[in-house]
Amino acid sequence: MKIELHTHTSEISSCSHLTVNEIIDLYIEAGYDAMVIANHFNSETADEVNAEFYEDFIDKFWGVLDEAMEIGRKKGLLVLPALELRFDCNVNDYLVYGMNREMCRNCKNLFAMTPDEFSVYAKENGVLFYQAHPFRNRMTVVNPAILFGIEVQNTHPRHDSRNDIAMAWAEKYNLHKIAGSDCHQKCDVGSSAVITEYAVKNIQDLIYILKNDMYQIVKC
Repeated sequence: MKIELHTHTSEISSCSHLTVNEIIDLYIEAGYDAMVIANHFNSETADEVNAEFYEDFIDKFWGVLDEAMEIGRKKGLLVLPALELRFDCNVNDYLVYGMNREMCRNCKNLFAMTPDEFSVYAKENGVLFYQAHPFRNRMTVVNPAILFGIEVQNTHPRHDSRNDIAMAWAEKYNLHKIAGSDCHQKCDVGSSAVITEYAVKNIQDLIYILKNDMYQIVKC
């Protein structure tokens, strides 16, 4: 299976130029079997979508994901949910796989948490916690011990993610490695993928292959 692990849609991520329908069609055309939508999940995004309170943002965020998963099902593309999480303490971005609507709803102080605090929560709840593009400008490298892994290949063409440094860092500290296109517009589609022989059918399957490194990273 050919899987994209990092995309954004305009319904939540204002920097994206692609709607749910558009991005699903484009990834089908690009020959993918599955894609992850990891829209921005932070207090700034909540303000941008005019969420009145945290629970309102949860409903809007997951409403888009529910719609995307149903559209993907009808069109023959597996669409899976994730978060690109940012805490209020700095501008680092983290890719989070394994949280669902209720977990987000029950984490009422999520934006106010520190990466160290969220790391404890993630480990206790089977959530995979990766730092996205950790060597991009303005990012702060965190203690590797709090992370499950890092994004070692981010092919966003309008940023220098210094993927070579990220790869060396992951190998030095034995961190799990992931890759994604960080897709925001049509020209970004399908520039990165992970390939697995395992039949991924849902988010639990994705967590399983990520936990066990049952995939290869490819640049398309």
